[in-house]
Amino acid sequence: MTAHSQPRLATSAPRPLPAALAGLGAVLLLIAPLGPGWLFSPANPAAGIPAITLSFADLHRLTSSGPVPTNWIQENYFSWLGWALIAVTILTTAAGVLLRRRELNSTAAALAALGIVLTVLAAKGTLTWSQFSDETPHIRVGVYLLQLGYVLMIAAAATAQKRR
Repeated sequence: MTAHSQPRLATSAPRPLPAALAGLGAVLLLIAPLGPGWLFSPANPAAGIPAITLSFADLHRLTSSGPVPTNWIQENYFSWLGWALIAVTILTTAAGVLLRRRELNSTAAALAALGIVLTVLAAKGTLTWSQFSDETPHIRVGVYLLQLGYVLMIAAAATAQKRR
């Protein structure tokens, strides 16, 4: 390989704002699926079902075991797609912030936007949009942390470019 085919770091250190946004976004993206509740299911005394708050891991178990109706987005998102999207978004945003390359930052922003859309679709599942709208009070902090993490990654990518 020639010296010109090697990716080069930006001539100066990464800009502080994009680096801080990307760092905070990465932390939120990693924390969100690891513990906080994602969805609340109220009790149904007639059916003998207690109230429960479901984490990302709980949703993975539910969507992969078959006791509840799911769709392909939910099944894949809670098994591998959600984690893969988080990892690729973090890595691409970090590379974009460090290298300050437009194509990396554009890709990072697109991945984060896709993450926002797929998270909403996975939380919605088989509900109609009207039913999902009625259920929004039952969305818990894990979903919001993930969405905020993706928004911060978009902001990091948007502010990482070199000034002209």
